[in-house]
Amino acid sequence: MIKGIIFDLGGTLMRFQGDLTATERQGAEAVAEWLIKKKRVKVEAPALVEAIMFARKEGFAQAKETLRPLLARDEIVTALQRIDAPPRAATFAQAAVKIFFQGEEDAHILLPDALETLKTLSAQGIKLGLLSNASDDALIQRLVNRSGMRPCLSPAFTSAGLGWQKPKAEPFQLIAKRWQLPPQHIAVVGDTLTADIQGAHNAGMTGILVTQTENPRNKKNRRIKPDVTIATLANLPEIISLTYTPAI
Repeated sequence: MIKGIIFDLGGTLMRFQGDLTATERQGAEAVAEWLIKKKRVKVEAPALVEAIMFARKEGFAQAKETLRPLLARDEIVTALQRIDAPPRAATFAQAAVKIFFQGEEDAHILLPDALETLKTLSAQGIKLGLLSNASDDALIQRLVNRSGMRPCLSPAFTSAGLGWQKPKAEPFQLIAKRWQLPPQHIAVVGDTLTADIQGAHNAGMTGILVTQTENPRNKKNRRIKPDVTIATLANLPEIISLTYTPAI
């Protein structure tokens, strides 16, 4: 019997509205303007914007290859160094991260049935947690708080906070240890085959794919088979009451 569920965030419980690349560019532009006008740092705004965008692209590729997240703060520091910004500019990198992600944060909305599903499962005595791949832990924690999901999710972990990227087994195992549950009693619910479903299987857990938001990356990874597929989160409480044997 499933006694605990680890949820993904983006594409599973929340959805990003808009063009991510355009939103990130706007964030980079906001960082450049803030540094120049508020912090009086002498940098070329267009050069910094391009450097941040390139560092983000590199960070994503590195995380995918090594399964170790590159933090957004470090990406901004790298961008500043590449354009020979004054050394003191790096001291503002952490504050700049929040400015960079403001547009992305505002563009995330809670998916239909997400909160109600969490409340229903929690009332049934199921342990609920979150594991999200991200380059900034604080961003994810703000989204969890703003959406009202915090009372239902314990723990709420990110790759940025733990240093492990899904689909590594370690972050899933860490949650299982905290809950004091064996992996066969835990399900992972997510929208991505490579991160969520493969991660579940790597940890010996049940992988449940939710197709409420279409994930184009799944088309390239059809060799990874979920144990269960659901169309919406509203289907989960009924499904989770059954027993599944995870694919190992």
